[in-house]
Amino acid sequence: MSRQDLDDADDILFAHPPRKVTRWLCGCGEDWPCPDVRFAQLVRHASVRPAP
Repeated sequence: MSRQDLDDADDILFAHPPRKVTRWLCGCGEDWPCPDVRFAQLVRHASVRPAP
């Protein structure tokens, strides 16, 4: 391992610090929005137009 390898490793570790990630979970246990929630949102946001 060379000095350059150690310097590169330090640069990488500095540029990639750990971060806390928060995930939303659905009541069913899947990541939110689960497929059921996506479907319900799609239905709720759909614009219904009367037939001509």
